Amino acid sequence: MAQSGFFSGTVLVAENSHVIYREAFGLANREWKIPNSVDTKFRLASVSKQFCSMIIMQLIQEEKLALNDPITKHLLYYRKDQGEKITLHHLLAHQSGIPDFTNSFDYRNTTARLLFEKDDFIKRFCSNDLTHDPGNLYSYSNAGYVILGRIIEKVTKRSYEQNVLDRITQPLGMTNTGYDRPQKILDKRASGYTHGPFRIENSTYIEMDPAPGAAGAIYSTVDDLFLWNRALSTDTLLKKFYRELMFTPNRSVPESRAAGGRQHSNYGYGWRIDNVVHPTTGRNIRTMSHGGAINGFRAIVSRIPHQNAYVALLCNQSDLPGSNSVWQTLNRMNTEMVRVVTEQPYKIPTKPKPSQAKKLYDLVCNKGVDVAISWFHKNGKKNPWGGSFDSVARELIRSEKKEEATLLYEYDIHQAPNKIWLQRKLVELYIQMGKFKKADAVLEQALIIRPDDERLIELQNEIRHGALQQGLGP
Repeated sequence: MAQSGFFSGTVLVAENSHVIYREAFGLANREWKIPNSVDTKFRLASVSKQFCSMIIMQLIQEEKLALNDPITKHLLYYRKDQGEKITLHHLLAHQSGIPDFTNSFDYRNTTARLLFEKDDFIKRFCSNDLTHDPGNLYSYSNAGYVILGRIIEKVTKRSYEQNVLDRITQPLGMTNTGYDRPQKILDKRASGYTHGPFRIENSTYIEMDPAPGAAGAIYSTVDDLFLWNRALSTDTLLKKFYRELMFTPNRSVPESRAAGGRQHSNYGYGWRIDNVVHPTTGRNIRTMSHGGAINGFRAIVSRIPHQNAYVALLCNQSDLPGSNSVWQTLNRMNTEMVRVVTEQPYKIPTKPKPSQAKKLYDLVCNKGVDVAISWFHKNGKKNPWGGSFDSVARELIRSEKKEEATLLYEYDIHQAPNKIWLQRKLVELYIQMGKFKKADAVLEQALIIRPDDERLIELQNEIRHGALQQGLGP
């Protein structure tokens, strides 16, 4: 899989509490051709949530917190109409109903790059109107873990970073694990890259504090994660009763459609818990896992307690929008390695197929938009979030084929008329092309769906200004 270019990173597999495989692949830095090594440090992204849940459970064990504590007990400024009914349990189990700020408009290119005071960030981005009543639905939200991290700081009167050091990494001797900050000079830290259908690029910059913070700001190595895994089977950090709470799925609620739509959630506190039946022996195999995705990095860890087995995959590549090859590769590697250590039938992962986006781009350039759309109807795979042609359109814009790009965005909007982000993109493109009347027509439809959208209002002003300059009138 490393030869395919879709995996660059480190792998560790342990069985019966002993490492049976540890290897590094690819480059830690592409510009200098520096290879990854087994002690290369990677950002863990959402795998970091298990460290936050551990500290919360430690504080509950110490009777400094309780699972039924509402947010407002510890963050007095938090809006009371919601904060009084959202508990620590809801935050840990992704049942709060607080929208995930990473799904907000242009998060990667705006909010993610800026510094905020922690309380200000929570007020602005973690206090939006609820998508559902707390405790009724599993809906993944990084906002909940950012809030948990701040509660930890309020209760302990120490930074979250210091809590991770004092409560986890120092007691376990995890000397290559810590709280990541872009400004920090960190020995053997991997550079992050994005792997798209058309090229590999340096990943976009992201601030790590206050967000993702406790939701995703930890870095580590596979060896340190092995130490962490071993501690999760002992009372070194937390008594068994509280560890079992972390590893118990909260199955009383269903999942949101975006999370898979299953009837029962499989999420505990910072871990997903799954059970499969061995195909030949019939015995139950319980796995605890979590993935992580952040600019330039992907990670997956899996625990199989019955066999004292562990799989850790850390990768310094992520997917550009329109490509899922890195994430699919990592998931496939994890699945097959878990099958190996649990003595299930397994398959050697094969090289992923060429991306759909590259195929469509070539068809547009060589045979036209109509042929590309016809091929997509017969053979293509739709993006469940809409925008199946988005990455192709963006590449066409880079290649100065803007007319073709507008046709693809128009097609995507016809297929998903309520996806405001697509309409924003088409409006922006029409403005770039000086086609203000067409931009205004698309904008008018978008404003019907979301009249208070800040970016749409900004675009409306841009259209008026551009139209006046062209002499088209208001």
